[in-house]
Amino acid sequence: MDMIIEITNQDMATAIEALKKDEFDFINIIGNRIATDLMIGNKNDLIMVGFILKEVSSELERIRAMNERNLPKCKEIGRKFFEELQSLLYKDQVEKKELWENYLNYESDIRKYLLTGIESSTYKENPNFTKETRLMLLQHLNENKELLLKERNALINGIVGEISRVINTHGFHPDDLMFYLLMKVFSGYSDYFLYDYIEGDENDKKEKEIEIRAYVEQIHKIFSGTDLDDIYEKSADIIGELGHKWRKYFINYGEIRLLLRAERRAEIPRIEIPQEAKKKIGEVIIEGLQKEVEK
Repeated sequence: MDMIIEITNQDMATAIEALKKDEFDFINIIGNRIATDLMIGNKNDLIMVGFILKEVSSELERIRAMNERNLPKCKEIGRKFFEELQSLLYKDQVEKKELWENYLNYESDIRKYLLTGIESSTYKENPNFTKETRLMLLQHLNENKELLLKERNALINGIVGEISRVINTHGFHPDDLMFYLLMKVFSGYSDYFLYDYIEGDENDKKEKEIEIRAYVEQIHKIFSGTDLDDIYEKSADIIGELGHKWRKYFINYGEIRLLLRAERRAEIPRIEIPQEAKKKIGEVIIEGLQKEVEK
């Protein structure tokens, strides 16, 4: 058996054990490992598996927080799904369509547990509304792609939030869910991309401007189409490219949120207190402590 596939199956086995023990944060870590391991093995077409595990991790955490009584049945749904993914990865040739279809089936089963009681009782299945939402967001992304070059923009995260909300409350067609996962991966990549873009020189910036616009145009073209088999293939390919770059960025910069937090702290000017003022503050503190002792 291919060494990378064997390693990935060990990752999947670890994720299954973590699920059984309610260690959902660890499943997220395993998702990262799978993405990196597949990157090492030049199997970008399967990197989506790592991101799918990250989704399961966050969904199970959400279900535990919302209504822990639903957790056992949701864990069972997750366990069966992980075992299905694991069996697919053992095959000599893994079809992207099969990976997507298993993910679609899992999300169809788990979705109702991601809603509150009020939402479950009021919202009706209406995947055509989700489709209209996706097409609107797709057009909005294409028309506003220049925003992706502006510091601290929230375009991709805004799109992810909207399509996620509508999928959960109204259901989805297969291409809606594929769009959601691709945009989630795009979000992680774009955070690093923007940091790298801002830090780069003029030549780097020109190349990166071409790169980010090309991805948006590809995404717009793919999800404006209606050939589902074509979307299965091409969306997985872009996820593979973006996931590969995301993991390389992680190796270069570490956790982006921690990096940005550290930089923003460094931007806050340090207030220098005069020596005389320091002395006065010390005297006030000592005086206060003495009064406490004398009580």
